[in-house]
Order: sequence, then structure tokens, then C-alpha cells
Amino acid sequence: MKALIIDDEKSVRLALTHFLRQRGYELQEAKCGSEALVIAKTWFPDLVFLDRRLPDMDGESLLPQLVAPDIGACVILMTGYVELDKAVQAMRNGAEYYFPKPIDLQQVEIILGRLEEQIKLKNEVSHHRKLNGHNDEDDVIIGESPQIIGLQRLIALLARNSSTPVLIFGESGSGKELVAKAIHRQSGAKGPLVEINCASLTESLLESELFGHEKGAFTDAKQMKMGLFELADNGTIFFDELAEMPLAIQAKLLKVLDTKTFRRVGGIADVKSTARFIGATNRDIAAMVRNGLFREDLYYRINVMPLTVPPLRVRGKDISLLAYFFVRTLGENMGKGWMKISPEAMICLLHASWPGNIRELKNIIERALIINDTREILPAHLPQEIRVPVPSSSSVTESEIRPLWQLEEEHIERALLVTANNHSKTASLLGISRSTLLAKLRKKKESV
Repeated sequence: MKALIIDDEKSVRLALTHFLRQRGYELQEAKCGSEALVIAKTWFPDLVFLDRRLPDMDGESLLPQLVAPDIGACVILMTGYVELDKAVQAMRNGAEYYFPKPIDLQQVEIILGRLEEQIKLKNEVSHHRKLNGHNDEDDVIIGESPQIIGLQRLIALLARNSSTPVLIFGESGSGKELVAKAIHRQSGAKGPLVEINCASLTESLLESELFGHEKGAFTDAKQMKMGLFELADNGTIFFDELAEMPLAIQAKLLKVLDTKTFRRVGGIADVKSTARFIGATNRDIAAMVRNGLFREDLYYRINVMPLTVPPLRVRGKDISLLAYFFVRTLGENMGKGWMKISPEAMICLLHASWPGNIRELKNIIERALIINDTREILPAHLPQEIRVPVPSSSSVTESEIRPLWQLEEEHIERALLVTANNHSKTASLLGISRSTLLAKLRKKKESV
């Protein structure tokens, strides 16, 4: 990670430089605001320690530029003159913390435990965008869980085999459309990706949309219309909600896949199309085949390479990655910039069941940003149903009350599980110093 120290006091710069270098930071220093701005706009620091009073400007006037999306740094404001109203205003303007001088490095260590997780997540989101090879925020597949890594490998394999039909399974809102777009984009197809929702059209309209029609083919056919198979030539045609396609259209789709030709409605000449087929559904098509609701021959023709998009609830850390992705992208659209998620709110997100998957998470983050006038998403900004429940007094009996030390040990174990055994992050979640956490862990080990 990269940190920029902006302070005209050499002793402060030296102390922070030594401390941050031990934590593995890349470092830059600036003695004034103008120098700092040049560094920030070309070096893009993750973290900035900013003195409130600089020789050439007020640090608070520099703050909005440092937290703006084009730099997007996490800023810690430092001052020798603590004023409560100034501190509150600085936090509203985007500062993460407001520290009095002289700097307490033990306190800085605790704060960094929290900020470093945010910065890491932010950088991972940027990394995933680069891996996807484009800047379209809506088409990014975010995740590093084993399920998503495996899915990405299959996407890359399918992109190299551009004629193979693909059938994508997954729950509603899990990201099936993103997978289809990723396959098309990575294949380098010369033609476009065209999409159609099979559940949104009647049988006659669906046929006309797919295959086009000749002039005069029916009452309202005033002129010839090209169908999606023609438009997607040398590209990809994506059938969303494929299981809702009428059986009659399924028979015609099978012919297109077998012969690479079709006829427009009312036409007599064959039209060629090399469009690649990708279909998606949240239904069990194999069961539909057994019940006569989906053509068996078409199912076996398109089920060459099935992909399953995992539901969000099994994707572990991907939830936090996606949450911060939506915080950043939605926050920028709302003019709110970067906002952090409190450890307590993140625990709520990690424990939610997510029946609506990624779409539900996006909506919840958007709601939290709308109702939030602070710089942090708290459990109070989340829907009641996903907050970690607290048992009422009427539901607890004396026999269920356990010793406090036992509860503390279990709570520490849960926190370690959430942070993948990272002691700094765990201490931050628990609101204690890292040394205190290590002392408690040693005491537990000695008592075993």
C-alpha cells in the first residue's frame, strides 16, 4: 500500500515514516499542500496523513481533492489544536479520522487495522476490473472465492472455443448475465452481443424478434425486419430465462443451432448466422425435460458446457468485495464518494442469507447510501431482517447464562474466523489493541 505524509514538521514525518515503513508501506512526503497535490495526482496514494495547518494552505481545503474519485485516498487529518466542530466537519468532508498531535502510534496502529481492510478491498475491486479488461462498471465479475475463481477459468476456456453452446444455471440475481457478457467479451468476437428475455414476449413476437420477418408477412409487417440471429452474426445471442421459451420456438431454435441457417417469418430463402448461443435459466431444465416442458433434443444440444453461477451466500469474502464495489460505484454516482462500512455492519452483511443474491446486496447498499448522511454505513442503515439478531430477555433462562470469560473466548474465535485469523483485523473488529488481543490468546493457550 502507498501512504503520503503531508506535514511541515520534520519530526512528525520521520516518526510516521519509520512506523509505516515497518508495516510495509511505500512512502512519499510533502511539506506543503501544493507539493502534496502534485504527488497525489500522479502517484495515487491509498492513505494520506494530512496536517490541518500547512504553510501554503489550510489542510481542510485540500481534503476534498484528496478524497475525490480521481485520487480516492483515505485521509487521516492531524492537528495540534483539536476543535470538536472542526473535527465533525472534517469527517463530513471525507476524513476517515481526526487525530490530535502529538500522534499516538498505538492508536494509529488500531485505526490502520480498520483502514487497511477497506483499502485492500478497494484495490482488489480495481484489480478485478483490470482482469475483466474493460472499464464498464456494470459488467465486472467481482470475487476471489474458490467458486468464482473456478468460474473465471471456465469462462476463459469457453472464450477460446467460440462455437460451443453455453448453458448458464444460477439463482435469480446471481450474475448469469455478467457471465454471458464476460464469455462474449473475452472471445474477441467481431459481432455484437444481443440479448433477449424469453419470458417477456408472446410466442409470435418472440419468433419475429429472433428470426425477423419479410414485408407483408402479417398485418403490421410494413417492411422487412432483421431478426436477432442476423444482428448477432459473428457475435453472440444470449437467451435469458431460456426455460420460458415456448416449445414451438424451441424446435426452430434447434434447427438454427444444427444448420446455422433460418428463415424470416414469411420468407422462403435461408439466411445464415454464425451467432454463438448462450442461454441462462434459474430453473431445473432436466426436470422440465422429464415433465415434457422442455425439448429433450434441444437440451442435449445446448448442454455441451453447463456453467453454474454460485449463490452469494456461499461466496464468503466476495460479499465484502461486492459491498465495497457497490459503495464506491453507487456512491460516486450519488456524489458521496468513498464511504466505509463499519465492522458491525459488515458482520451483518456476511451473515445474511441473500435470497436475492447480488441484486439484493446492490439494492441494500444503495438504500444505505441514500439514507446515510455520515461517512460510514452502520447496522442502523441496513434492513432489519439482515441485522445480526440479539435475543430478548424473555427468551433467555438462567441455565443458558454462561461465564463471561467463556463468551469472550467464543466472540474472539468468531472474529478470528471472520478475518481469516488476521490478528490486526480481529483487534480492530473487537475494538482493542493488537497487543491486548495477543495477550488474551496467550492466556487462553496457557489455560488449555
